[in-house]
Amino acid sequence: MGHQSRFDVTTRGGVTAGQEWICDGDEPIARLEHVVVEQPEQNLRYFNRNLKPVVLRDLKLAPGGRPLVAGVQMFWNLQVPGGAHVITSQLLDVTVEGRGTDRLTLTVTTADPGRVAVSRRVLCLYWDEATASYVYEFTCHLDLQAPETFDRPDCGPIHFEISDPWYCDVPAPTVAFDGGWSAHGFTRLLAEPVDAADGVWQMPLNHLATGIPTPQSFPEGGRLVLTDCPGNNPAFEFVGDSAARTGIGVCNWGYDIHLSAAYARDELYAPICETFRVRLCPDDQVADLLRRVGPVPPVDYAGHVELPRYERHSSFDRPLRLDEPAGDPDPWPWLPAGDGAGWCRDAGRSDDHSLQITRTDDGVSEWRMDREGEGAWTQRWRRTTGFRVSVWVRTDDVTGRGASLGLRWILYNQPERHALSRSTRVQGTTDWTRLTAEIHGPVPDAVSAVEIVLRLDGAGSVWFDDIDVEILELESECLTS
Repeated sequence: MGHQSRFDVTTRGGVTAGQEWICDGDEPIARLEHVVVEQPEQNLRYFNRNLKPVVLRDLKLAPGGRPLVAGVQMFWNLQVPGGAHVITSQLLDVTVEGRGTDRLTLTVTTADPGRVAVSRRVLCLYWDEATASYVYEFTCHLDLQAPETFDRPDCGPIHFEISDPWYCDVPAPTVAFDGGWSAHGFTRLLAEPVDAADGVWQMPLNHLATGIPTPQSFPEGGRLVLTDCPGNNPAFEFVGDSAARTGIGVCNWGYDIHLSAAYARDELYAPICETFRVRLCPDDQVADLLRRVGPVPPVDYAGHVELPRYERHSSFDRPLRLDEPAGDPDPWPWLPAGDGAGWCRDAGRSDDHSLQITRTDDGVSEWRMDREGEGAWTQRWRRTTGFRVSVWVRTDDVTGRGASLGLRWILYNQPERHALSRSTRVQGTTDWTRLTAEIHGPVPDAVSAVEIVLRLDGAGSVWFDDIDVEILELESECLTS
């Protein structure tokens, strides 16, 4: 006899307003969360628009398995043509049916503060013996109390975000560090678009590959699958008429999946309902998808198809192909900005690689990295965290303000507000010279990363090589003085 589920929703003690878990027998398999989300996740995942979101967290897809889907949002995000967002962020009610049975129904009702829209999201949870998977079926009802809010002159199709789910342990850490997590071998996303003439769509897990065209419609039962971890490949399955309406976007920050649907204006005046499922994709079905997979669409950044990986101690010698999985760690590359920024592979200080900038006229060109920090998948910061960065530079006939290293705190999704801490500048023609810049805690409020800037302000040629990034912590006696 196969697995027999007995589902319930239980509240755990130990904290005030205890956590609510969906359990199969005594095993917790998902958690209903309605708590204030702190920084940096509030800014990075919710853009500071939904301070206390309703989310189903840490979904297990098989008994005894580890959680594979970190979160499925239980609200709608409705963008008004031209700007503002109407989000059904206020929790009105939660009801449970089917306690102690093999089919649990959880209904979550939310609304936006102005009551423009009311959402009723119905989760039906059951066990599918054929695929040895829990199936979380989300039926997403939306009643627009004021459809005129979105029905604007000449606005065309209106796009609403159904949910923005994200995965457990993906992305892998940007850099290796003690105690870091593993991405468990996940390397790519696969999808069955409605137009599969070019084969199954694929996107390698690579932060710059997320810009490739993504499926904007699915066949009935079409799936989006995260692979390649045998026995643990989660799938989003698109159901009924919702499949043809559903499009996806992949976030370059965290590979979270924006599920959205498009509506004609007349559809706003009738009840809206979309359905998708979360389940395991069996290994034999993953293998079939891989047999039918099409090529990765071309990926480039400012004409580059590969760029140097960011590493804390580096001679800029390791490439990151933009159309291939980045691996584990899952680094971001150094990004060029301005004229004459190139990756040199025939000259350097310790080997034949370096980051070069050559300008024939006065101006500014840079190599940048702004994904160093806890908001970009590294280890947690403390209040006292600081950074010391050093890099070697060689110059040839540099005029103007010269070559320098810069370092500053940054706040994603908002205008920059923190000054650049800069090294000394180097002009003229010089042999290899070490530049150093530091910033010190306390870390400014809401900041979750630093930006490192290798800069030429002027004309001439510069080569940067052998960078070292050191994390600083204040000594305990400094904290008490």
